[in-house]
Amino acid sequence: MNVHVLVCRDAVEYRDRARAWQEGLPFPVLPGRPLDRYRSLFPEGRLPAVSAAPRAGTVISVGDDAGAAGRLLAAATGREHLAVDSAALAHALHARAGELVAVVGLAEDITASGDWPGVHGAVVGVLTARDPAALSCLVYRSLTADAAAEERVFVATHPMLEDAELADTNEFEDVIALGRRRPKLLVLKALGKECCAALPDGILCGRSDPIDAPVPATDPAHRHMPCMHGADCHRADLAEEQRLPAAELHATVVFTHSCSSIAVGTNAYPHHLALGLGLLEGTAVAVVGALGVHIVQRGAQGDLEDALAENLPLGRAVERLNERAHPINGWLSRFGLLGDPGLVLDLPAGRNSDAASAAATVRSGERDEATVRTLAHVNNVILPRLERLCWLEPGVDAHAVEAFRVRVRETAEDLQAPDLASRVEALETDLAAFQHATAAAITHEIYVNGWNYGGPSLDGMREVSRRPATCPNCARNRAAVITMTHVVHDQLTVRTLQCRRCGDLWWTSEESDEPVVALEGALDTDAVAGRVVILSRMLRNNSPQVLRGGIGFAFAMRRFLGLPPETSAPISVYPGGKAEFRAEIDLVGHQPRPDVHTGVFIAIVNGVYIASSSMMRLTPAPPADKQ
Repeated sequence: MNVHVLVCRDAVEYRDRARAWQEGLPFPVLPGRPLDRYRSLFPEGRLPAVSAAPRAGTVISVGDDAGAAGRLLAAATGREHLAVDSAALAHALHARAGELVAVVGLAEDITASGDWPGVHGAVVGVLTARDPAALSCLVYRSLTADAAAEERVFVATHPMLEDAELADTNEFEDVIALGRRRPKLLVLKALGKECCAALPDGILCGRSDPIDAPVPATDPAHRHMPCMHGADCHRADLAEEQRLPAAELHATVVFTHSCSSIAVGTNAYPHHLALGLGLLEGTAVAVVGALGVHIVQRGAQGDLEDALAENLPLGRAVERLNERAHPINGWLSRFGLLGDPGLVLDLPAGRNSDAASAAATVRSGERDEATVRTLAHVNNVILPRLERLCWLEPGVDAHAVEAFRVRVRETAEDLQAPDLASRVEALETDLAAFQHATAAAITHEIYVNGWNYGGPSLDGMREVSRRPATCPNCARNRAAVITMTHVVHDQLTVRTLQCRRCGDLWWTSEESDEPVVALEGALDTDAVAGRVVILSRMLRNNSPQVLRGGIGFAFAMRRFLGLPPETSAPISVYPGGKAEFRAEIDLVGHQPRPDVHTGVFIAIVNGVYIASSSMMRLTPAPPADKQ
C-alpha cells in the first residue's frame, strides 16, 4: 500500500477527499493511465509524497469537474482558490492583471471560455487535461515535480532548423529512447501543428490511444486528420513504430517550438489529437510551447534555461520569453504555459556545451538589437545611396554594390546567429574600404579628366527648390542652395551651394534638406611656388551614425600642367564629431606655373557623395635675396 497517495474509487470520493485534505493526509488522485505512467518512474511503484510549500499567485478552477483538483492545488501551495464557470473566466483574469494565476480545468471547459486564458492580462499557466483522471494526476505531479528527474537538458531538433548540429539529436530513435529516461527539461524543435511534432524519420503524436481506435464525436467545425477517419497517420511515409504517442515521452518540463503546440481555448483540431494535452498525459508537469504559427528563435532556449536557473516561477520564465521574443518576431513568437505558473523548477545553471555558449552570445539582447539596427541602416540607407551614386558617377562598380546587397540578405537570414555582430562588423569594414576605393578612383578621374559632379546624370536633373543663403567665402547674401531631382530616378537628389561671385562651394547627394555631413574649409588658399602647401577640409558628422568611407583631393584636370597627383585616405567620424583631412601639396618636386588652380575635395561616407571646391592661388617664389 502507498501511504503517500490515496487512489480514489470514483469522482465522488475524489471530491470528498479533496474537500477534507490537509498536509499529512494521503493525497487523493483518480486512477488511470497517466497515474500508471508516473508510477513506472519509481522503484517498486511507490509514489512520492506531496510536500506542501507556498507558491505565488492564485488558483482559479473552471467548471464543475475541476473544482476538486483546483482546491487541492491551492491547499497544498497556500494560495487562494476561486471557482468560476467558463463564461466568468475572462473577467476573473482581468481582475488579476500581472499576477500569477494557475487556471485548472478540463480542456473543453477552457475552450468554452472563448480564447487562450493568457490574453486576459494575468500571467497564466493552465493545468488542463482531457478527462478528470488525467487532470488529477497532473495536479499531483505538479506537487511532486522534483521527483525522479535527471538533472539535465535534452534537445531534439529537426535537421532543417538552425543550430541543428548543436542538438543532442536530430533522429527520432533517440526521442523514442526518452521513454526510458526523464530529463528535467526536454527541448523539441520540430516541424508540426496542434496534433504533432515531427522529425524526418518519426512523429510525436498528440493521440494517447492507438491510431486505429475509435475517436469521440467532435465538432464538425474542427479540422480533421486522416486518423480520425480510420486512414492511419497523415505521415504516410512512416511505419507505426515511427509514431510515438506524446504521453509515452518522459520529461519534467517540455519546451516545444512547433507551431500551435499549445492550443487550449484556440484549438482548430479536436482536443483528442492535441500534442500539448498528450504530453500532459505522460510524466510532464508542464509544457512551454508556441501559440499559433511560430518562428523559432535560437536564443529562446537559453532564456528559458537562465530563468529556471534563477529560480523564477514558470509563469515568470515564460513571461520573460515573450518579452524578449516580441521585439524580434512579435505575433509569430508567442509562448504559452500548460502547467502551474507558480512552480519553481530547480534547474542547474547552464549546459557545458557549444549550444549554451552560442545561446549566451545571442542573449545579450541590447547588443544584438544594436547590431540589427546597424544592418538595417546599411540596407535601408547606405546601399540605396550607393546605388544612386552609380547614376552620378558611371565609373562606380555597380556589381560591387549589388554584391553588398547579397551579403546583407544572407546576413539577415539569421538575425540570431552567434556571429552576427562579427559578420556585420566585417560588412561595415568592407563597405568602408569600397567607399575609400571609390573616392580614390573619382579623385584620379578628376586629376586626369576634370571634375563634373553628377556626370551625364546632370542632363536629367531638374531644379525643384532654391533658397537664399550667405556665401561662407565672401560672407555676402548672394548665394543660394539649389536642390535638383532626376526626371527618371525621382529619389536621386543633388544639392549645391552656388554663389554669384565665388561659384560653387559644395555639392552633396545627401537626401535630407539639412545635410548632416559637411566638408568645411576655406575656398581660396594662397600658395607660393617652391614650398609644401597644406590644403585641408574638416569632415563634420552631425548624424547619429558613425561615418565610414574615404576622402580625397585632386586638382581638376591638372595632370598635364605639372601639379601633384591626387591623394586620398580612409576616414571615420563618430556621431557629433569631426575629422580633418590634410592634402600635402608638394610644390618643390612639382613646379606648376603660377595660376589659380582649381581643385576639389570629395568624400564618400555612408553612401553620401560630398564635394567641396578649392582655389589655390599660386604665386611665383620670391627672389632668393628676398626669401
